[in-house]
Amino acid sequence: MNGISIVPDREYRGDGISEGLARGLLVWSGTENLTGEGMGIGSVAIRCPRYTCFSRTCMDKPGAEGVITRTFLVDTRMSWSILGTVSPWLTRSIESGIGAYMRLPRLQRLLMAPVLPLRSLLRIHPVFESIPPCAEVTFTYRITGTAVDISARVSLLDGPVGTVCLLNELSADCFMAGWNKGMVPPPPGWEELNGERDTVSLYDPVHDIRFSIAAVSTSSPLQPRVFWGREQGEDLCWAGFAIEVGGPDEVAVPDEVHYRIEFTVGGLT
Repeated sequence: MNGISIVPDREYRGDGISEGLARGLLVWSGTENLTGEGMGIGSVAIRCPRYTCFSRTCMDKPGAEGVITRTFLVDTRMSWSILGTVSPWLTRSIESGIGAYMRLPRLQRLLMAPVLPLRSLLRIHPVFESIPPCAEVTFTYRITGTAVDISARVSLLDGPVGTVCLLNELSADCFMAGWNKGMVPPPPGWEELNGERDTVSLYDPVHDIRFSIAAVSTSSPLQPRVFWGREQGEDLCWAGFAIEVGGPDEVAVPDEVHYRIEFTVGGLT
């Protein structure tokens, strides 16, 4: 069996809907990149009232062995186009629906069933537009074997920040199932984890790998919410965990957020 490697490759820009965005750490099994369309381990999005913003620019700072510090500039907003034309109305509608979508995990498959064919029919696609950086998010990754201890700090640069989303996503082609004391169906889209967050994993049955999150904490009064999810479609192919802190009505940004990503290899099949 090939072992897991967790590497800070900044050249990989992914594919699908997120192609071109800056990613966190990549995960390999032997010579196979398990990251796919996912955003990697430890990357960022900020959901503002009108847009979701991402980073296309990141910089690394050398550290001790096994320690990487990566700073993301949140310098890109995602709009939506229909029939080849960017539509502010469509963008606002989609952004307004995201909150409701995430609050209704049991209905997400039903809600998405008509959406994907409609997107293809009307040629609805994301458009990434450069903006002046609105925030700077610095991740420190400490890699120990098949685990990564991560801390993230947000600094405002321009304007209000909405919900800070710390993303940890790999390929849905690899992580096809869930695991909770045995194999279970994968989560639908994003589903919030509460008391069960330390018992569930995403599972890659081909490589016999579990992918999990643990030890989420912050000193901020803005308490983190933890989600797991998976989507696989025309240009979506990710599975992973997200931590959300803050919201559109918050005027503060979170203090440093800490968490741990772990991979368990072998012994499951």
